[in-house]
Amino acid sequence: MFAIALICLFSLQAFWLYYTYQLHLQNIEESVNSLYNQTIEKELDQRFYEFSKKVQDDLSDADIRVDSFKISFSGLESGFESKSVVSQQFAVIQQLMMTNNNHFNVVKVDSIFYSMLQSKKYPFKYQINYIDSAGNILYSTGQTIDKGFKTNVVPIINGENTYAVVKITAPVVFKKMLAILIVSVLIFLFIIACLIYEVKIFLNQHYINQLRENFIHALTHDMKTPIATIHSALVQLEKGNMNNNPDMRQKFSAVAIEQALNLQATVNRILTLAYIEKKQLTLNKQAIDLPAMIQSLIDEFTVKSNKTITFQTFYELNNSDIYADPYYLNSVISNLFDNAIKYSGDSVKIKIECTSEEKYINISVKDNGFGISTSDQLKIFKQFERGAEIKRKRISGFGIGLNYVQQVIEAHGGTVTALSQEGVGSEFIITLLTC
Repeated sequence: MFAIALICLFSLQAFWLYYTYQLHLQNIEESVNSLYNQTIEKELDQRFYEFSKKVQDDLSDADIRVDSFKISFSGLESGFESKSVVSQQFAVIQQLMMTNNNHFNVVKVDSIFYSMLQSKKYPFKYQINYIDSAGNILYSTGQTIDKGFKTNVVPIINGENTYAVVKITAPVVFKKMLAILIVSVLIFLFIIACLIYEVKIFLNQHYINQLRENFIHALTHDMKTPIATIHSALVQLEKGNMNNNPDMRQKFSAVAIEQALNLQATVNRILTLAYIEKKQLTLNKQAIDLPAMIQSLIDEFTVKSNKTITFQTFYELNNSDIYADPYYLNSVISNLFDNAIKYSGDSVKIKIECTSEEKYINISVKDNGFGISTSDQLKIFKQFERGAEIKRKRISGFGIGLNYVQQVIEAHGGTVTALSQEGVGSEFIITLLTC
């Protein structure tokens, strides 16, 4: 319906423009026709003026007889409709000029008509024809025009007539309707802008719906496994099947606790992002022993991971203290460690460098993982976005980890930078103020 409405709107606008064009064209044709009539009158005025001057100079040449003119008096006495003598003055004057050998001058008509067109700013090409009673051209001036606007035929004398053929160009018509064209173009651009905006909203809505579906699917899939594991462990513990095996009982309990903590961490990340979006996140900043925090996380991941992990650390803090919320900073670095391990092969190498620079501290986490393509690097910090290579490898995840990292660090007034090469590895650099 929206498309049909647009088509109808554009059709109406096109019809309106066409009608307006024809109207302006008709006005110009009427104007040109009027100019040619005035041209013939001016040419006659000039001949009459020359004749009057001649008469004034030599009265002996003023031999004028009424019976030498072809004047129709029929119907005047009876009252029937007829052309009055006064209304025949144009023909009378033409006859008078003819009697005194002052003939119709086509060249002078051409000159007058050109001047009148220029006065109206009509840069038209034209042709003036002088024809006999049979329609044969006796004399012609100007350029030969096959197709153009033909003015009204003006009778001169003895059945001879004249008319002009004018080539009216479209640019002149458009210039006359410039204001309407500008308004029309603005309306058209406004409609196009609305259409683009509408399509953009539609695509954005479709994109958000797709992300939401993917997130719900990933969330359901990834939460289903730990919940099932916790449920299975609790069932076994409740049945008492492992009462006689303390080691197995402890192992099942540890698995259930670990999965519960994973679920809790996921929920906390989602809640944190919600708090940040609502600008309700409260940070408890304090001085942090960064090496100690990182070492604690190294010990944790070394123990719980099934992969072979090699950690390498380098510190050059120059006694600079970092002020941040310990819970959120620990969660951010933990997230980067988790990503480095998850998106790498069986042998993982993680290099952590912490350096100070003036009022800033840089925390770099570099791995030898799969890396991120250049196109994916533009969107990895967006919510629910995951790299194409990660999707192909079917590695589970929600697409909120790096967005969480960025949002938390920016809430601290810092920045996160990603450097990566596909197939080589990735490096994430966190920059925070020292105070």
